[in-house]
Amino acid sequence: MPAKKAQNKAKAHSSPSEEDDVSGANNQAKSAGDASSGCLLDVSIGMAHNLDVITRRDQKDVQDFSMRMEGAEKRISSVEDTVNSEKGKTEALVKQVALLTNKLEDLENRSRNDAVAFLEKWLPEALGPATFPRQPLIERAHRLPGRTQPNRPPTPRVLIVKFLNFQDRVRVMRAAMTKGKVICGGQEVMFFPDLSTDLHRRRRGFDRVKQQLRSMNIRYGLIYPAKLRVSSDGLTYVFETPADVEKFIQGLQNTEI
Repeated sequence: MPAKKAQNKAKAHSSPSEEDDVSGANNQAKSAGDASSGCLLDVSIGMAHNLDVITRRDQKDVQDFSMRMEGAEKRISSVEDTVNSEKGKTEALVKQVALLTNKLEDLENRSRNDAVAFLEKWLPEALGPATFPRQPLIERAHRLPGRTQPNRPPTPRVLIVKFLNFQDRVRVMRAAMTKGKVICGGQEVMFFPDLSTDLHRRRRGFDRVKQQLRSMNIRYGLIYPAKLRVSSDGLTYVFETPADVEKFIQGLQNTEI
């Protein structure tokens, strides 16, 4: 019995060196745990820092990309404006070239057709050889471009003629008026004196009263520069203005009533 007690007592009281070993082991384990926690904390902080750097880089990349896109859009818009402007200029140039081409073609056609020689030969044939004591001399003659209108036949070409002798011009106008209708190539040819714009406007002012006179079968004629001669009941009247002709027509109508 005393031996057991001694053994138990010996167990209960371990040596100081053993206790130090145990305490040291525990301290080492605690230190190891503390060291492990420190490593984890450092890793977390490092990862957060890396994420922040990545986020800032992504934002900068987005900003740079947006700036580049904005710059590209401005350059594209500028190029489009330039292209539209040049397109308008090109269309205008194309129209101008077409117009000049048509004019050049018309001039070439007129130059190839000698209008002077044609008229000097044709006028005596159309108006009668007796009209001219000698062959008429024409200083120059040229054709005006024809006028075309949609859904309408082309209008006759106009020939402007300048006679070397004024008397030939008078003979032509008088013979054309006497003949009444002059035909060339199956078409009627009409003769008009070359007038200024103002004089032409004044002569056109008689158009309405001339139509009324035609409906009444009354003969009339224009006298140079801008007068209307009317023949009625064997009498001849000369009017200076369309208003005078209208009064004359009203008087005839009242007489008939």
